[in-house]
Formats: sequence, C-alpha cells, structure tokens
Amino acid sequence: MKEKELLDIIKNFDIRGDIKELNSINNGIINTTYVVKTDDKGNINKYLLQKINTSIFTEPFKLMKNIENVTKYISLNDSESKDTINVIKAKNGLPLYVTSDPFSHKEYYRVYNYIDNTISYNKSEKTEIVYNTGKAFGHFCKVLRDFPINDLEETIKDFHDTKKRYDKLIETYKLNPVNRNNRAFKQISEIISREEECSVLVNLLEDNKIPYRVTHNDTKVNNVLMDSLTKEPVAVIDLDTVMKGSGLYDYGDGVRSAASNALEDETNLDNVYINMDMFKAYTDGYLSEMAPYLNEEEILNMANSIKIITLELAIRFLDDYLSGDTYFKTNYVDHNLDRCKNQLKLVNDIDEKLEEMNSYIKESYNKYIGHSKVKKA
Repeated sequence: MKEKELLDIIKNFDIRGDIKELNSINNGIINTTYVVKTDDKGNINKYLLQKINTSIFTEPFKLMKNIENVTKYISLNDSESKDTINVIKAKNGLPLYVTSDPFSHKEYYRVYNYIDNTISYNKSEKTEIVYNTGKAFGHFCKVLRDFPINDLEETIKDFHDTKKRYDKLIETYKLNPVNRNNRAFKQISEIISREEECSVLVNLLEDNKIPYRVTHNDTKVNNVLMDSLTKEPVAVIDLDTVMKGSGLYDYGDGVRSAASNALEDETNLDNVYINMDMFKAYTDGYLSEMAPYLNEEEILNMANSIKIITLELAIRFLDDYLSGDTYFKTNYVDHNLDRCKNQLKLVNDIDEKLEEMNSYIKESYNKYIGHSKVKKA
C-alpha cells in the first residue's frame, strides 16, 4: 500500500501529535506492521500500525475483543511490569479501522503503543535470554490467573486439541488427496503408535484435573520484548492467539522452541535434540513466576507437555504435507515432510530425557515454591 493511503488510515486513530515518519517492519510473517512516529508539541510518540491477516484470523473483531480484555486486565493488575501493550482505538471508538482494497475486500487495521528501548530475539543461544523468556510467559500466566476465561472468544477452533489434530491427520491419510501417502508411511506409522499420547492433556482438562487458563499459544522467544540494556523481560507481545486452554501447552511449546538445538526444517537429524541447559533455563524462568500457582497434575505433566506439543506439531506438518501444503509456507516439495521428520526426532529425544526432565522440574519447583506459601490453581 502507498504511504499516503497508510497515512490516511493512521489518521483515523486516536493518536497524539503530527505524523513525522512511517516505516515498515519486515520481521513479521503473518500481519503487516509499520512504526509510526509523531511529534506532539515537541514530545515524540511512537505507535505500531498493523494490517490483520484475515486469511488466518477470519473474525478480527473477536480477536480484538480478546486482546482488549487481556491487555486492560494486565494494565490494571500487573504492578511489576515496566510497560504493557495497549490498544489505541479508532476515533469512532472501535478497536479496528475497516477499509477496502481495490477489489472491495475488507481490510482491518489496528494500532498499539510502541514500547521503546526494547529488543526481541528470533532465537538465542544464551541461557539468560531463554530464562527471561520462560519468566515472561510465566509472569503472563500468573498475572492472568484470575481472569474470567469464559469471556475469551475461540478465534481459532480447536487450536491446541492434539486428539482432534490426530483425527484430522488420519482422515487426510485415508483420503490421500494428493497421492503422497507412500512417501510418509514411516511417519504416519510412528504417529499412529503414539495415538494415546495425543489425548493426555485434553483428557486432563476435560476431567478437571488441570485448570483452564489464559494461554498465549505462541510462546516463542521473539514474542517477548526485553530491555535493551538489562535484557530483563518487559512485555509479552503478539496476542492474536490468546485463548482459553491449558498452560501446559504454553510451557511445552516454549521449551520446544527455545531448547531445540535445530530449526524445524533441519534435515540432518543428528542435529535435532533438546539442549538440556536451555530446558533448565526456561523451566527455571517459568517456575520462578508460576510455581506457587500450579496444581499437582500440572507439575507432573510439565515434561510430558513438551513431548505432546512437539508431537502435535509433527502431526500438523504431516497433515499439511498430505493435504498438498495448504497451510504452512514451503520452499520445496517435501518441506513439510522434512519438518515432520524433524519434530518426530525431537519427540524421541524428549522421550529419552523425560526422567531427567521430570527430576529437574521437581528440583526447580521445590526451589521456587519455598518463596511463597500461596498455592492456587
């Protein structure tokens, strides 16, 4: 979109000052993002302007309802954070400004405050950064522990229901829509052998053995803003997938993404394993915030959750491969199949380290639970 059109859009929001600069940010892969700088009588303000990707988020106003409610709650209840993400409303009082492209397709824009003097990392080999990532998401969960979760909209249906992900894969395999089954026989066989594992966390939720919590659902390192100087966590960002779910999925995916030694499409499987130093760092950071608020079943299943969320991602990659690569972006024909192989190797590595992981989780939990007598699910 041309700069003049973007400037016309940003002027529809309740921002302070005259617009002086508008620059695109290219590190996002879903939404289109711009930094807007204004001058309010000598005071410089910064804002984030984003165009929502409606091919993924089909109900933008439901999504924004979740974000508004959660960010307001954090602002009112988090006395520890240095800064928070806030939604800047349009002048008509709505959280989104709606316009149309030349083909009359609706486009949805939103504005946030810009948090300055911060940095985010796509990946880090420093335990300090991984610890602070775990701490940030643990703090996020802690602050929102009393949030009325039934007020949250389900913006992506069954996003973390591993059993339904498994069932969908089996259905796709039976249909064989693009004739790729013969190339994935080994992977589908291994996943079928792990069918029972797919139901573990779902059953714990349904049986009320673990509580529903506000979940972020994308607990990667790059979704935490850290202080540029101290590297302390400042704010959790990218709240598009905030929904009701199990905090174990957030913890498990946080460890999976931060502690895996290789990227998800690494084809040399000898390089694919969990770095235990990173696992310990993330776990310590998370439990430094959440230890007093976890129930016994959550603690017992923390290590297992790392395996289950990794298995879920392997299922999603394989389902997309067998469907003809309709969801994940691919760079070559077998890209999603390679991703599936990668995640299954990680599942097996986690299996081998489960006992060691459980032992460390218990040790870390006991260390942090001594700091508080409060224990609340």
